[in-house]
Amino acid sequence: MPEADLPILLALQHRIDQRLMCGPSTTDAGQSASDRYFFPDLIVAAHLIRLSWPDGARYASSTSLADLIDRHVSSAPTRRHTPAPDGRMPIAWDAPEDPAECAAVLVAADNLLGHDERENAGMTDQVRPLAASAFSRSPANIGASLQRVDVSPAMARALLCHTQGFYHAGGHRHARQRLPSRQSRFRIEHVPALLPQEWLSAHFDDLLSHWMHHTDWKVRHLRRVSALKLAEMSGGGTWPDCAKTLRIPWNTAQQSLKVIRQELTSRDLWSDFERSIESVASQLDWGTDRVHYGRRRELLSSWQVPAGDWAELCRDLEQFGQGATSPTRDTATVLIWTHVTQGDHLHSPLLGALRESGCSTQRLVASINQLRTPANCKGGKRELLRRLETYSDLLVTACDRAVASLQTGSLEIEVTAAHLRKVKSP
Repeated sequence: MPEADLPILLALQHRIDQRLMCGPSTTDAGQSASDRYFFPDLIVAAHLIRLSWPDGARYASSTSLADLIDRHVSSAPTRRHTPAPDGRMPIAWDAPEDPAECAAVLVAADNLLGHDERENAGMTDQVRPLAASAFSRSPANIGASLQRVDVSPAMARALLCHTQGFYHAGGHRHARQRLPSRQSRFRIEHVPALLPQEWLSAHFDDLLSHWMHHTDWKVRHLRRVSALKLAEMSGGGTWPDCAKTLRIPWNTAQQSLKVIRQELTSRDLWSDFERSIESVASQLDWGTDRVHYGRRRELLSSWQVPAGDWAELCRDLEQFGQGATSPTRDTATVLIWTHVTQGDHLHSPLLGALRESGCSTQRLVASINQLRTPANCKGGKRELLRRLETYSDLLVTACDRAVASLQTGSLEIEVTAAHLRKVKSP
């Protein structure tokens, strides 16, 4: 072995010896992540080096160490067909029997992990490509076994499988299945069910410029899928987990994913999508005025516009008549909920309650659509929409300042005469 390689091997051996001599700490809370997860991370990294070879050759420190790993990996297939004395086929878990080969694998694994604190996105970014390569070449049970190891959060994130923009943990009983796919400063509670239009305009212009012939319907699916992705980044779990937290019906989330996956795959826009959503996540990371959409959804889960407020909102407006699509108190409730929570009006609690009770939602949905149609936005309807928006802003303030209280399942908000005058002022 070249003399230049010996200090590298001995330095790693020294660090291993130090941790072996210290033994397990009696208080896990007092251990740093690098100490607690040193051996699990090193073991998993060593397997990734072997299973993805030669993709990780740059971590071998020298040509001679890379040659040793290459020799071990090259000889592995011949041993795969030789059963152990108990009849078990060793396949992927054999460590190198030669000390030099084993040392070379461990050095490469240690370089892959880095020597700094391992709770960082940098280590995850280095490990993730090798994990994807290793899992694509190995049987599914290999990846599932590695994902069940109690490794550091950064390593666990790196082991999440990536499919068309989304990550998911292997193994339904895996303890880290809800691990966020990204180290985020924002939480899942800060994610609305639909990406707000201003976020879309600020971060998705490049993607939309390459996505020819996109319709409002498809863009709505994009806004929903983007919200699911932000939820996965900050809260972890599978997309059904994220949809449940955001109170998006499972079948609706599935349809949106189907539409967007087909569109982005056919146009090779996944990289644009991931860049755009990372830009949104970065803005949320560093923003100081994050909205707690989770609290808003909770507070408005059984809220309705008080009858007195609805009467005040309609005062002095021309009569809408009693037609099937005329605005009603229920129409106002759904539109205000949509504005405050940034959710889909079709998934509002009021419409959900109608469906559960077996009642038709057709009349209410038609009333909402009529009021929101630009061609109908004039006269009394236009003024009503403006008042509803102002009223929604009052409700936003109540929710976000935590002055709202839940009593008997409804949101209590004081709307004074001055408030209503503000709502109705031109």
